[in-house]
Amino acid sequence: MPWFARLLRWFSKARFRLLGLATIKDIPTEQFNDIIRGLIDEHWTKTYEYTGFDAWIDYGCVNLRKDGHRLKFEWDNWTEGSVEGSPQVLAEIASDNRLQMINEWRWSEYDDN
Repeated sequence: MPWFARLLRWFSKARFRLLGLATIKDIPTEQFNDIIRGLIDEHWTKTYEYTGFDAWIDYGCVNLRKDGHRLKFEWDNWTEGSVEGSPQVLAEIASDNRLQMINEWRWSEYDDN
């Protein structure tokens, strides 16, 4: 991996740790969409949605916010869905949807060891 890519990954992982974030990953697409719709129904506000030419074909992203909490939902056609946010909020989402929460950045497993 080129040095610049390694540096960007290092910053992403450092940001993740400094903010005390958690991740739920490998969420099947249909369940991923259901979770977003359910949170919006519970008055989470959509603050961003990726609208590039490949939106929801190759990549998708939605950010939600409520009561000072922020969630970042990302989807791609290779790993399907993931959500990043505070462990308190994600623990509830994971429990409600029979998913597993981890305290790592979603791409950490692909780092060189």
